[in-house]
Amino acid sequence: MSRGAEDKLPAFILRLPADHAQRVREAITSDSLGERLQLEFYGDDLRHAHIKFDEEILNGKLTDLPCIIESHKTLDRKTLYKAGDVSQMLVCTTEPIEEPVENIEELPLAKRKELLKRYIWNHGIS
Repeated sequence: MSRGAEDKLPAFILRLPADHAQRVREAITSDSLGERLQLEFYGDDLRHAHIKFDEEILNGKLTDLPCIIESHKTLDRKTLYKAGDVSQMLVCTTEPIEEPVENIEELPLAKRKELLKRYIWNHGIS
């Protein structure tokens, strides 16, 4: 039986500050992440987010990566299955970020393109 595109999981990379990343890693290994992490996307384009982890609130911006990365999963630690394509990264920070622009469709094309450049992550994954 072949897997169709509809079976792929929607995915993005969650980039956190170092201290938060370590605590999230520990929550994943202890299998308690679901009750401790909450994501809330907002704005017309849903590219801004509030990330709540253990009563701390971070600000995030969903950026586009320069290339698509395949994500895989395994059931037996030998065979890998493609789980999805990753083309975005949610960059989180404790600092405030710029507010989303409302009604971006009504702006002139040149201004729209300029605003969309804010959401391109040119640096790749490191």
